[in-house]
This record gives sequence, C-alpha cells and structure tokens, in this order.
Amino acid sequence: MPLPRIGVPAGMTDLYDPVAAAVEGFGKGPADGRRSRMAWIVALVLGLLVLRWADPLPLELMRLKAFDLAATFCPASGESGQTVAVDIDDASLQAVGQWPWPRGIMARLVERLGGMGVKTVVFAVVFAEPDRLSPPRLGSLPGLPAGVSGILGYLPDTDQTFANSLRRVPVVLAQMLSEMPARGAPWRNGPDGSAGPDGSAGSVARPVQVQGRFGMVGPDKSFKMPAHTGLVDNILVLRDAAAGAGVAALVQDADGIVRRVVAVAQADGRLVAGLGPEAVRVAEKRSGFLIEANGLGVEALRIGEHRVSLDASGFFRPRLCGLDTLPIVRAVDVLDRGGNADLLRNRIAVVGVSARGVGTLWRTASVKYPVPSAILEAGVINDVLRGQWLQRPVFAGLLEILAMIGGVTAVGRLGGQRARCIASLGLILGSAVLVLLTMWGGGLLFDWTLPVLGLLLAPLVAGLAERRHERGAQRRRDRFMRHVVDASPDPILTVSGEGDILSCNRPAAALGMCPQSGLYGTAAPLFGLAPADLRILIQSCLAGVPVQPVEVTMRGAGSEPVWLELAVGVLDVDSVILIGRDITRRKEAQARLAHALADNEALLREVHHRVRNNLQGIWGVIALEKSALTDHPEALERLSAIQDRLLVLGRIHGQLARTGDLARIDVTAQVEQLCRSFTDPRIGDGTIVIEVGAAPLGCHIETAMPLGLIINELVSERLKDAFPDGRHGKIAVRLGRSRETVVLEVADDGPVPWPQGAESVGNVLLAALAGQLEAVLESGGAEDHRVRVIMPGRLFD
Repeated sequence: MPLPRIGVPAGMTDLYDPVAAAVEGFGKGPADGRRSRMAWIVALVLGLLVLRWADPLPLELMRLKAFDLAATFCPASGESGQTVAVDIDDASLQAVGQWPWPRGIMARLVERLGGMGVKTVVFAVVFAEPDRLSPPRLGSLPGLPAGVSGILGYLPDTDQTFANSLRRVPVVLAQMLSEMPARGAPWRNGPDGSAGPDGSAGSVARPVQVQGRFGMVGPDKSFKMPAHTGLVDNILVLRDAAAGAGVAALVQDADGIVRRVVAVAQADGRLVAGLGPEAVRVAEKRSGFLIEANGLGVEALRIGEHRVSLDASGFFRPRLCGLDTLPIVRAVDVLDRGGNADLLRNRIAVVGVSARGVGTLWRTASVKYPVPSAILEAGVINDVLRGQWLQRPVFAGLLEILAMIGGVTAVGRLGGQRARCIASLGLILGSAVLVLLTMWGGGLLFDWTLPVLGLLLAPLVAGLAERRHERGAQRRRDRFMRHVVDASPDPILTVSGEGDILSCNRPAAALGMCPQSGLYGTAAPLFGLAPADLRILIQSCLAGVPVQPVEVTMRGAGSEPVWLELAVGVLDVDSVILIGRDITRRKEAQARLAHALADNEALLREVHHRVRNNLQGIWGVIALEKSALTDHPEALERLSAIQDRLLVLGRIHGQLARTGDLARIDVTAQVEQLCRSFTDPRIGDGTIVIEVGAAPLGCHIETAMPLGLIINELVSERLKDAFPDGRHGKIAVRLGRSRETVVLEVADDGPVPWPQGAESVGNVLLAALAGQLEAVLESGGAEDHRVRVIMPGRLFD
C-alpha cells in the first residue's frame, strides 16, 4: 500500500519526500510486473493444452453440450420429411404376439407396406437366425427318421416366404459390427442395442456381403479407417432377397446421448455402408457409393447428389431435427387395418421395435425425451436426404488451440483488471457468435470450450499474478520502510485509534516513550500529550480532518526538556503514525534570534530618538541665529523654512521611535500629523483651513521622508502666497492609490494661482525630492490652483 501523505511541516519535508518517493517506487517496476503476469499466462496456456490433451470427462461434457447448440437450433427446411416410422410397440405385441414375430407376419407387414406405396422399407433389426417356426433343413438333424423328415418337408418355410416378400418390395436390412471400438465412448451394434436373431442374443459373426459398390476419389495411401473383423449379418436367404444391407451402429457419448452414426465402416477387409446411407442409395436406385479421401483420411461419402461429411472413423453427425414431429405408424395398424396410406405413400418406412423389454430408447440432443430405434433411423435418413448434418473440419483442433493461445495472451497483456474483464467478455461473446454462426449456417463444429475456458481464467490468473507480485513488492517495501524507520533519528510510533501503542523505533524507545519491555497494547502519554488529548488528535486524523503539526515539549532521558514537532498521518483505517522531529536546537536558535532582534529594535529606536533629538538641537541653533537677525527679514524667512523642514524630519524619526514597526511608516498618520503641525496664525484663528484625505497606506522611511518634505513645501508655499490680505480660504491635501500609482494632490481656493517657472529654493527642492521618489509633478497651468505628484505604487506596497 502507498505511504499515507501526512501533514508534514516545512522543516520535515527534507526527510519525508525522498523517503516516500523511494518507498513508492520500490519494487514497482512495470516491466517486472508485466513479466510476472505473462509468466503466469504462459503457465495457464500450457495447463490448458495439457487439459485438452488429457480431455477429462468434465471437459468432454462441456464440449458435447456446446455441440448440442447446433442441434437445438435446427435450420428451417422447406420440404417435409421423406420417412415414416413403423413402430412395433406394446400394443402391436399385445395384438400379434410376443417378439420375435413369425417370419410370415413380417412378410405380410412388408407386403402391406408395399401395397400402400412405400418407396423403401428399412428394418432396424437383424434377422441373424432362422425362424423358429420354419422346418429344419434335411440333413441338419442326424438320425431323424425318414417319415419325420418327409413330414417336415411339407411344412411351410416362413423364412422363404419372408424372402419372397423382400423381392417384391425394396427392402434394406440392418447389419451389426461384431466388435466395439478400442477407444472412446461405446458405440452400439444396432439401434435396438442387441445382436441376436430379430434382436435376440446369441448371434454369430459372418463374412461381409455388400450390396452397393464403392469407389474412391483420392490417393490410395490417404485411405485410413478402423478395421473390424466381421459383421453380424442376416440369414442367407433374406440377405440374398433384400435390396440392400447397412450397418446399424451409433455412438453413445459419455453423457448417454447419440450424436454420431456410422456412414461407412471397414469389416473383414471390405467396406460396408451405414444403414441410413444404404437406405438412401436403395430409395434413389443408386448403384453404389463414392468415398472422398485426402491426406488425413476419409473426408466424405457421396450417394448420387448427396455428400455426407465424415470423420476419420467413418461416422457422421446428423442434426436429427424434427424427431418429435416425425410421422409414426403402429405395426398392428398396418397389419390389421392397412394404416394411413396417404402417410406412407412415396416414403421410406423404417421398421423398429420400441416395446418394453425388447426395444431400446435413445437420447438425442434435439429431443428432450428418448426415441425408439425406428424414429432415430428415420431421422438419420431424413438428414442424409436434406443435407442437414454437422461436420468438424480437420483443422478445427489447431484453430481452437490458436484461438485459445491468442485470446489468453491478448487478455493477459492488458493492464488493469477491469480492462482484462471487459476484453475477455468481448472476446467470449464474439467467439460465441462466430461459432454459432458457423454451426447454424455451415454446420461446422468448433470446440469453443477451450478458448472460452481460457478467456474466463485469463483475467483471474493475471489478477492473481498481479496481486502476488504486488504482495511481494509490498513485503519488500515494508522491509525497506522498516529499515528507514529504524535508521531515522526522529521518534516514530504507530498508534491505534484508541491511543494504544502498536510499534515504535529506537529513537522513540530512547526517549522513554516505548521501552524495550514495551507499552504495546496500552495507552500512555506520548510526546507530552495526555491520553485524552492524543485520542482526540488521532480520531480527528482518522475522520479525515486536516491536522496541522503541533509543537510539544517533553522530558527526555536527561533532565533537559526536548522540543518536538509532531506530525500525524493515517496508516490504515484504524491506526495512525506519529512522527516527532526534534526541534530543540531550532527553538534555542529562535530564542537567540528573537533576543537579538529585540536588542536591534531597541537600538534602532534609540538611534531614531537620538536623530530626532539632534534635529531638534539643530532647530534650536537656527532659532538662536534668527534672534540675532532681526533686521534681515529675508534671512529670517529662509531660516524658518529650514526649521520647518527639520521639524518634518524630526517627526518621522519620532514616529519610528514610538512605534514597534521600524520598517514601515503609516503614511496616513504622518500626513495628518504634518498638516496639523503648521504654526501659521491664520490656521489657528480659522482663517485658513487645511483638509486632509489620505488613504490607508504604508511605506519605508526612504519614501516617507521625501514625501513629508514635499507636502511641507507645497502647503508652506500656498500658505505664503495663496491668501493675501488676510483672505479666508481652504487648502486640500489628498493622498490615494490610482491603479498602479499613488497620487498626492495639494489644491487651494485662493485667488493667487500656483507660480509657473519660478526658480525658487522650494521649487528646486521639490524637483530633487520628486526625482528621489521617481515621481512626476503636474500643474494644470497658469490659472490652476492644484499640484499633483504621481508616484509609483510599488513604493507603497
């Protein structure tokens, strides 16, 4: 934390300011803080890369939920679905019988569907073993009597009956891979989740038989796909009669949701199509498939005009939009009442089992409730026909890592937690909008969890790095400040808001304020202040009231008093710091200086008093000379003028001797006293009146003496010439400030104007005195009765 700025007196700034500046900058280098923050950011990036490589379950679930947004907001489609689900549900089993149904009933179901105009029938179940109602083949039971064998030869072959129905209607049968993938979430063999005859357990793997042909675009070496040992296929008589067969395999992710299904797989060294693409091929009467490959492996599967993007394992990601609105027909309705012909005409009918205990329900991201296998496979076929699927580009992983590194680094380089949070939020929103646009518009899947996680953690990690760096710098500053405080010659204490001592340095302990045994945690008189007074001072400082430094006196370790200048500053919310500067020597020097100043003032008063007495002595000598010159009136007049001038000087020195301010003369009092001191008898009997108007001004003695002599000369001249023959009149003396000048004006109302151009002693003296004051003499002309003296205002500041 920065040092508090306390009320430090002028004499203490030489100690406080350099130390405060050093402490404030100690360990605060911007480059150090930036390097520390970026080191933490690099560690965060490496940790996220390790996390992405390990791909723990929480991160996988976050990524899957992010991908589900693409399925939640399905694009609008102008055409209705081309599939219908024929569901063998609980009602169908109750009406027809337990599952698996006899192949004769299955044959009738296919014939009914073909009669209602169904384009293709797709079975989401595997008929891997002969029907239990069909007779065994001759020779299959060794030792059977000939008569019994003959009787069995006349029994109807239900498998053949079912096969005959498959030849009359285009039918696609389901197959199952005979093994699970080595890594990742389990993917199930068949939408009904089983591998037995008609969905029952106990099937065997048979070699691959493929109806559609495969072609490949791309270099042979680029074809890479996981290999499986074989398939769980249908019995031979049904397989030969069907129009096509496809693998019904799908992937259940860690959260149990189906997001990927097989489009093409490799088993027993051959390629086999997925059930959905195979159904599209048969429905559109295509002869085969075209596989596109690049240097990284399988890229897409073409079925005529349809192009399905694949991942490296041959899976694709259907959107499965509109599963809740997909038309469903019960199998029992088709068998008994023929079903809704308009609903089935020219559509692909997907037959599956949803009855309890037999079928399996699957969870998808686009529908909140589980759906049966028939609806799931129908949705997959619809997505292939509409071209609505999601694809993850091969460069997606690298782009996500680069986006995470760039975003985290950009946020980490910013200074200030607020700026980092705003930038992080902006990048998160921008990336979210960009990712969602690519999902909804182009069906591209990008994993935004890693960049978003990095952008969420970047401000937190950068803030933690800054706080750690700041705490380290603060610890270094604290150590530095402790050394400074201990090395200070001044007593320094920290005190709580209640006046309890928290800590002190060695000088404070040496003064006895905080002994080594300690007064910590106790209130004691500090710096000569009573605890109550000290508490008031501390509380005022904590309340934010400016506290001026105070001077206190206390007894030190010796008997001599110690003068301290005490400054109080806020340390934190409930404690203050007290700094005492020893000013004993300064106080002693001030006392000596004050004593010397008093002596000098007394000496100056004595000098002015003696000068005044000397001037009075000269005045007396001139008076004696005047008494001997009775027959020389002109000489007497000149000697009287000299006496008047000596009286003016003597009065100024007398004023300085009487007042305490030896450097400044009160001009107002001087002018009034001077105008009252004229001894003309006409003033005494009221014939001539002198009016004085002087503004409150002050000046130095060097200005006061010439100014007094000027006033004396001007007034004396008008008393002598302005009022002849005993005329009554008035003389006005005014002194005031006008902007940057001070103006002295002497005017009268007598009949005789001011003499112009006279070379008298008085005029010569006036010119010399005006030059001494840097003043200008102004007269209105031959008929004017006024004289103005304009002086610089700085002489009276």
